Amino acid sequence: MNDILKDRWIEILKILLSNTYPITISDMEEDLKVSNRTIRNDLDKIDEIIQREGYGRIIRRPRVGVWIELNEGKEKEFRDSLRITSSYIQPFLPEERQNYILKKLLKVQQPITMEEISRELYVSRITVFKDLDEVEKKVKDYKLSILRKQNYGVELVGEEKDFRRLAGDFFQGLNIDNLHNECGNHMKMFSKENLYIVSEIVKEAEKKMEIKLSDESISNLIFHSAISIERIKQNKVIKLTEDDFSDIKSQKEYYIAKLLASKLEENFKVLIPEDEISYIAIHILGSKLQQSYSVDNSLKILDSIDKEIVNLSKEIIELIGNILSIDLTKDKKALVGLALHLKPTINRLKYGLTIKNPLIDEIKENYPSIFGASWASSVLFEKYYGFKVNEDEIGYIAIHIGAAMERQKSNTKAVVVCSSGVGTSQLVSIRLEKALPSLEIVDIVSKHEIENVETKTFDIVISTIPLDYYLKPVVQISPFLEEKDILEIKKWVINIENTKKLDIGLMEDNSQVLFKPDLIFLNLKLETKESVIEFLSYQMMKQSYVEAGFVTEVFEREKLTSTAIGNGVAIPHANQRYVKRPVIAFATLGKPIDWSGNNVDIVFLLGLNFDSRDVVKKTFSDFYRLLDNKEILNKIRKNNNSEEIYRLLTKGRK
Repeated sequence: MNDILKDRWIEILKILLSNTYPITISDMEEDLKVSNRTIRNDLDKIDEIIQREGYGRIIRRPRVGVWIELNEGKEKEFRDSLRITSSYIQPFLPEERQNYILKKLLKVQQPITMEEISRELYVSRITVFKDLDEVEKKVKDYKLSILRKQNYGVELVGEEKDFRRLAGDFFQGLNIDNLHNECGNHMKMFSKENLYIVSEIVKEAEKKMEIKLSDESISNLIFHSAISIERIKQNKVIKLTEDDFSDIKSQKEYYIAKLLASKLEENFKVLIPEDEISYIAIHILGSKLQQSYSVDNSLKILDSIDKEIVNLSKEIIELIGNILSIDLTKDKKALVGLALHLKPTINRLKYGLTIKNPLIDEIKENYPSIFGASWASSVLFEKYYGFKVNEDEIGYIAIHIGAAMERQKSNTKAVVVCSSGVGTSQLVSIRLEKALPSLEIVDIVSKHEIENVETKTFDIVISTIPLDYYLKPVVQISPFLEEKDILEIKKWVINIENTKKLDIGLMEDNSQVLFKPDLIFLNLKLETKESVIEFLSYQMMKQSYVEAGFVTEVFEREKLTSTAIGNGVAIPHANQRYVKRPVIAFATLGKPIDWSGNNVDIVFLLGLNFDSRDVVKKTFSDFYRLLDNKEILNKIRKNNNSEEIYRLLTKGRK
């Protein structure tokens, strides 16, 4: 068939095949550099050919767009005939194969056979068997398992809410455009037109809310709504217990969920049960916000937030400020931003929802001390609500603290576009203001709100995501404002200064309160994080610093989330109730080990009690400053003298 297609027709097919969401002819005009009429004529000819060959058809809908619909079982043959492989990469690496298998298990309605997986991946049954073992390890964290039966096949089994949680985590963090591609390429659950309908229903529901959701949250809500419809069609419905979710119906978010469900029922001819409506409401309650605010309206915003959340925010800011030896308590933006963030966070923790932080690696890399200090806030979540928090949530708290620590006044006109919510937006805007003193951030908006901003109020758009906007200059930057970003912005703003780094400082003599010479161990020949934790915990117990339950609690926290914080360092820790006397056990490893996907060769096992007096809080702050000092960390790695290591840990002198 390739022989009868013109080059431009093949380009059109490439565009249609790589975009599972409807694309407008106007968008195609820009890519192909030909007229609207030419593309329409080309589409007529292409449609005629692929229908004649039995592959499918081209569909065009006014005010929706154009897409290609291929007949069942014909997609691979059609792609092969065009030699188009860019939108499907054969997964040969083990992790890619395992992700492919998991995606398939999430989408299928019936068990799939080992032969089918083997054939699709071009690997042996033995390889598939081993890959399934690895996939099973992942799904066990969600209380799911893989059922394998001869002459039956392979399928995921477990509670529906756990299935949805796995599906949500697996696809979470996609922006709206990528969401359509993922659903189209891997899930095959919705046609492009139906997915477009879900998207419009969700956006319409958002307009009924008093707050704005981040692009990330809108994407996730679209996905959860879409997957709910498909699972309901398969008679796979969520069952919620009255005790756990009795208060949902009294929330205003339930009203929004009911409106959304009504529209979904109308469009997809399904009946959405009450439990499913409550489940949608839970996702709305747990959604991140996209809201700009100022000191002027801070009191009004705080009055609208539950007092317990405001008090928790204050305690977190005070605790981390004490640890980092900086007073953040007078920063109203920090309090409002953190309280706004914690409102949906508490709902996520309460109802067992999870969220992926796409910036977690960058946060660890750029702010190891702030990220490490933010871990201390976990004790406050346990104090107020009895919740344990994972590193993704801690990362978002670190973003708010980082923004507060870099805050300063400035005055020029720019709009910041960011899809990841309040915390990330504030961090980006503050770093921009610090790097460019003449810059004034007049608004912080999401991608879908930029069209509503009055152009007279700003001169430039600074975006952390790709953005099609033509009314003012647009500069796309990294969320962490790299040097190349500053050079690009120089074209439009003046008086730029280099970003000032936090003054890390040196460790002080009173750090010896936490470090003990007989709890420093060098070049341990241990090969797993479990063995390291067991060894150090035993040493701390032997010297009566901690109680017996300490090591179990450390392992429980490690199951929840990794405590690797970057720079080759891990800080495992436990609830303070098992700590008799505050102490930090320290070890270097003979060679780096895998610490939940991170290479680690320096371990601090923290036995800390935050009820201790000021001297412990002060030495704790000095400890976290050490985590930022790569020079001292490298000196420690190269040193085999425990006395010298102790001096470096307690004084930090060169």
